[in-house]
This record gives sequence, C-alpha cells and structure tokens, in this order.
Amino acid sequence: MKKLMILTWIFILSACSNQVKEDFSLTEHIPENAEIILISPDLKSFVTSLNDNGFLNNSDFHFKNNLKKELGFLPYLNLRNETAIAFSNLKDESFSYSLITKRDSALIPLDSIPNKSIENLKEGSLEYKKINLEDFHFYLKETGNMVLITNSKNKLHIKDNSSKSLHSERFKEVYKAADPNKNSVFINHKFGILNSVIGETGSRSIQKITDWSVVELDVDPSEIKANGISLFDNLIDLPGVLRRSKPGVAETTRVCPSEFISLYAFSFDQPGEPVVPQNGQEADSTKIYTPDLLEHIQEIARVNLPEGSSLVLNAIEIETAKEQLAGTGEQVEEFRGKPVLRLIKKPDIQLALSNMVEIPALNYYTILDHFIIFAPEIEILQKHISSFLNSNSISEQAYFKDMMNSISSESSMLLITRNSAFTERLTAGQTSSSFQLNRNSLTMLQFIMEKDFAHIHAYFSNSEDNSQNSSGPEQFSSVKLDAPLATRPYFFKNHKTDQFDIAVQDEQNRLHLFSNKGNLFWRKELDSKITSDIYQVDLFKNGNQQLAFSTGYNLEVLDRNGNRVKPFPISFNQPLTQPVSVFDYDNNRNYRFVLTQNNRLYMVGPKGKGIKGFQFEKAGSQIAMPPKHIRLGTKDYILVPEKSGRLNILSRQGEIRVPISESIQFSDNQWYGYRDKFVSTAPQGNLLEISQQGQISKKNLDLAENNRLVAGNDLLVYLNENQLSINEKTAELDFGLYTNPQLFEIQGRSLIAITDLQTHKVYLFNSDAELLEGFPVYGNSQVDIANADLDRRLELIVQGEENEIIMYKL
Repeated sequence: MKKLMILTWIFILSACSNQVKEDFSLTEHIPENAEIILISPDLKSFVTSLNDNGFLNNSDFHFKNNLKKELGFLPYLNLRNETAIAFSNLKDESFSYSLITKRDSALIPLDSIPNKSIENLKEGSLEYKKINLEDFHFYLKETGNMVLITNSKNKLHIKDNSSKSLHSERFKEVYKAADPNKNSVFINHKFGILNSVIGETGSRSIQKITDWSVVELDVDPSEIKANGISLFDNLIDLPGVLRRSKPGVAETTRVCPSEFISLYAFSFDQPGEPVVPQNGQEADSTKIYTPDLLEHIQEIARVNLPEGSSLVLNAIEIETAKEQLAGTGEQVEEFRGKPVLRLIKKPDIQLALSNMVEIPALNYYTILDHFIIFAPEIEILQKHISSFLNSNSISEQAYFKDMMNSISSESSMLLITRNSAFTERLTAGQTSSSFQLNRNSLTMLQFIMEKDFAHIHAYFSNSEDNSQNSSGPEQFSSVKLDAPLATRPYFFKNHKTDQFDIAVQDEQNRLHLFSNKGNLFWRKELDSKITSDIYQVDLFKNGNQQLAFSTGYNLEVLDRNGNRVKPFPISFNQPLTQPVSVFDYDNNRNYRFVLTQNNRLYMVGPKGKGIKGFQFEKAGSQIAMPPKHIRLGTKDYILVPEKSGRLNILSRQGEIRVPISESIQFSDNQWYGYRDKFVSTAPQGNLLEISQQGQISKKNLDLAENNRLVAGNDLLVYLNENQLSINEKTAELDFGLYTNPQLFEIQGRSLIAITDLQTHKVYLFNSDAELLEGFPVYGNSQVDIANADLDRRLELIVQGEENEIIMYKL
C-alpha cells in the first residue's frame, strides 16, 4: 500500500511527455503490463528535482528504498537523450522496470566506475549483457538505435515478440497529446494503481471514469503540482451525473472539519442529476430513477474523520430537501443549538450513490446551513457541528485557501487528503515507513469532466508547519458534567506542574476540578451556589495554591485536593449580599477578604480573623456592588458604592481618602482605574470620570441604558448596543444578548473577550479593536484565558452546552 501511495505522489503528480521522433521510437519497447510510464527529455535533471523536494528527500519508506535498490545506478549513466522507464507488477514485493533510451556509446562510462563486471550472453537470437556496477545488477540489450535496461530478463524479449509490447490506442492518444519538452507520467488505470490508494477515501469511481492519464509535473522544494488529461474508453461505466452535467463548485469543505483524513466530492451544476437504472435498465436508458431527496442535491461527498465517516449532501433547495426528510427521523439531542436526528426510515439513496462512493451507515443526520450530513455515530455529527460553528472547517484555513488558488474553482470530482492523517491510515500496523510530513500538508486531485475526457489537476503541499502561528482557534478538548454548569469555568494554577487546571460548579452545587486535558481530579459538595469569582490565593506563602470564593452564607478556601483550609469556612447567620472581594495591595500575599451584608463590611485576613484598624464597617445605605480595590500610581483606594448614590473612596484603613459630595446614579458597571482616574458609566449614557481630588466629569457617549464597561490602566472598553469601543476604535457586532466584556492582559498583549448568548458566539479582539482570526467560536458564557499547558499558544475555556466545558487553543 505504501508503494502505491508513493507512486501516486511522485508519478501521478507528474507531467507530460515527449512525442515520437522519426528515427527512434520508445513506445515499441514498452511492455504490455506497464502500469506507470515515465518519459523524460532529461531524466537526470528530473531525478535531481525530486531529490530537492524536502518531503521526498527526508522521508524514508519501503518503496523508496526499493527504488534506490533497483535504480540506484542511474547517476552512473550518461542519459543524454529522451528516456522512458516503465514499471510493472507494482503490487508485488519485487517490481520490474524497463528503461528505454537512444543508443549511446558513452551511456555507461566504465572507466570511471571501479567495481564493475560485464558478461555477454546469448540465448538463441537474443544477445544481451548482464552488468554489475558497484552493488547494482541489471540486464542490457542493444537493438538498432535503442538500448533497453531492465531487472527482468523476460522484458528483453519484447521487441522480438510484439504481442508482449504495449498496443493500446488510448495510450497512443495520450502519448501524442503529451508535451515533448516536459517530463511525463502515464498511468494505466486498468491495473488500479491509483484506485488502490484513492479507494481508502471511499471512492468507487476512479477506475470507471478513465483508462489512461498523462500529467505534466512542476516540482518545488515544498510542493508538487501536476496538470494533464484522462481519456475514457467506455462512457457507459461513468456515473450518470458525470456524463450529463457540467462541473460545479465543491462547497463541502465548509462543513469538513480541519482535522479530517480525506474528503471525496462529486459536484455538478444541475440538481437531480445523480440517477440509477430502474428495473435493470442500462445506464444510458431513458427509464431512470432519481430518489426524491437527490432531486435537490448539487454535490455529494464522503468525509473521513478520525471519529468515522460521513456522507454530505449539498442541497440547492434546502427547505424542499427538509420536506423530503420529514418523518424519516426523530430528534435524539440538540448539540450546540443544532438538532441531531436518528433515522427511523432511511432514505433510498444508497443505490443511486453506490457506484460513486462507499456509503457509511446512515443512522443519524443533522443539517448545517444547506448541507445534510449523515453518519453512523452521533459523535461524528458533533464534530461537524462544532467545527462549523467554530469556523474551524478546512475552507477557513489559510493553507487550504492557498492550495485552492492553484486549481479550478469548479470540479466534477475532488479528492483532498490531510497527508499526516492519511498516511497514518494507509500504513497502520507497519513500522518501516517514516514520512516527514508537516501538520498542514495536503494532497489534492481534481477531475473536470468534458465530453470524452477529463482535465486533471493535482497538488501536493508540504510547506513549513505554521501551527505555532495558528490561523485561528482550535478546539482540542471538551468535558461533559453530569449536571448543567452553575458558574463559568475558571483556570486554577496547579503548583505541582505549573500548568493550569479548570474549576467549575454545577447546578447541584458540586465544585469540580479538572486537569487541562479534561481528567477529573475531584468534586466537592458545597452548601449553595458560588456567588463570586473563584480566586487563586497562596495563604501560606509557600507556592501552594488555594481556591477562595463565597457562597450564600460562607467564605470558603479549599486546597487543590478539595479539602477545606482551616480556619475556613467562615460562616454567617445572615446571607452575604455581595460576592466576596479579595485584595492583595502589594502583591505580597497578605490577602484581605472583604465580605458584605447589606450595609456592613467585614474585612478578614488570611488566618480568618478580622482586620483590626479597618475603620469602615457600616455604610449609610445598602452597599450596591462588591467593594473594589484600585491602585493609581503608588496609592491604594477602596471603592464602596451605595444604593443611595454615595460613592465611598477609602484608604487601606477604611477612612475617606477622596471625598465625593455629589450623589451619583450608578449603572451596573463596576469602577475601574484608567489613566489615573476612576471611571464607570451612568445609566443616562455618560462616561463618569473622578479625579483623585474628587472632581467628577461626565462625557456624553450616547450610551444605551444597558451599556457594559471594563477598563485597565491604559485601555477603556465599553459595549453600546452592538458597538464595541476599544480606546475609541469601534468594532461593529451583530445585535445580540452580550455578556460583560472581559479584559485580559497576558503575554504582553491585551485581549478583549465578549460572548453573544443569543447566537452562542465568543468574540476575541486585540487592543486595536480587530477581531482575532478564526473568531467567533462557539460558547455560552464568559471565558477564561491562560497559557494552561506551557506551550507557546494560549488556551481559552468557555461553557459549551449547558453541561459542557470547551477548551480552545488560540
């Protein structure tokens, strides 16, 4: 199988040949069982270009070693004329070859080869030589103006026995069509050499559509391109859709996950073309049968994923196609807002498609945009859905777009393989192959059908791996809980590994800690829902991390094993009316836990005792939001807003540090430190700024009442209806139901995240209000971002389904 694949890459992706010259004919000596024929005007240069290709030069596999073993003597030869090499018996462990070129007295420079032997032999009228050059052995026969070199003595008799030479009229046609100045590879499809490889994709049509092909090659260090034609002998064997329709645009790549193995697609310009004979009629009969569902289909594809295979139908009238599917399935789940149905009455499309693709079991289906996707397992459909919603389909990848720029936009048939996964599948259980494939290496083969022939375009790319500079986010894991999430997921540092784990609570009040690979460490029952963020603290200043948070009545601190840290919890008889705030004024781990009950504040230290000397214990009215610590320059401030409109700006000791005489109407936004001032918004559309001397200024930004704001030292972000402003640069969003924007300062850059809960989309912007490539992705909560596994890429976690955590690499 490996040798078949390599021939596909080296010789299918090859190029056109030389025409017959009056004084010398290569084709008279090509054996009838030739499977692949290479004809080159300059074979030495051709071999050099192949050796310069990084993939071919660096990879090591069994068939390549056999080629070196059999043809490693070529560098010793002076091949100064056009040369043909015909390969036979390629499916056998030991293949045979016939090298044919023009007779040349200087072909083998014996004087320059130290270890050599030549034995002249004669069998009847056949005279030939048996030659040993270094460790290479072959036979040589000279006849008239021709020399034949082969590793099979039987091939020496071809000129004397014309019945054993190649006499295909189709071969003669493609031979005449070849360019005499190009390297040419001719493929005899009768032997199924290409079909053996492409059959791994689920195709059943390659051998039916063509007899002989010839392709012209362009080899670069990181890629191979080929263009050519295929000729047909028996058009009745072609699938009807290919005989009666023009090529169409292949769109299935929009719903093909980027982690695919292979995709095999038929496209056509008119719906209703896939037809099959009815009641045994011939394929060209007018009595044909088209299943109702296929009357609305313009593309049929099989997608092979690591999870399994799927069948994709691209509908030109999706609503009509839905009507045809009505009553055939029952919904078993809704995955990320998309229904997944189990088929109770399978559509009668297998017979119509059986001569085109191998049909996977049709057990479940879903619909994405105008694509109907069938699969044997639900997990396969989930992969399609998540990739489509996350813009992680192959069509969204920059390296794929580069490849598609090299071929026609319309196809009759299109095959694409992700080479690293495809070679793993081909060589499963074998240990003798080592393919130096980059992560984004692709192979593409395209057929564009005409009346009695097809254009071929082929492309192999193994360009430098750019995975560290990913073109977008990539979902790499997800975790399902037994109950819906009650909080968003939080990253929590694992002091044993320096990586980050994931903490989340479900609606049964159980707190979970997972590894960043999704493995559960523990779950712990709590008295009620967590009401605050989950903070990371180091109470003992020894590097060991704890989780701190508030519930309805408690301040909890747990170690990383889920055990309570004494003297916590601190419990109250009356409920806490605001989430706990955690202050670390000087980043020296002298933590202050600030708890609120109506108009009272309690400040607790790391040992669970009240902080003496904190003067502010009681506000004049109910406290409106959690107390906030802000540092401006070298000064610390504690902000305590009251529902009466009073804003208390305190010192560490709880004394009024900045007197505010004016009553303020607060929005739901917290206060932040921004450019040496305190900022928030008012419900009436104003941006509020308070100086460190207590002066209030209002800037009318025409903000809607439900505006959202977050700020950093030099970054001001606010959402006004569907406009996200980042330092006065605006990004236009769709109208939706958005979470509060989040600001992350990480790895020397600022990232702004916001989630539309209505459309389940997570957006991530940089500080220039530019949406990061690959966003939005699927999500249903605020997010957390960290370098969770210590590679060079960040990780983002977010709620997916109601009981799911999704992990993305950025």
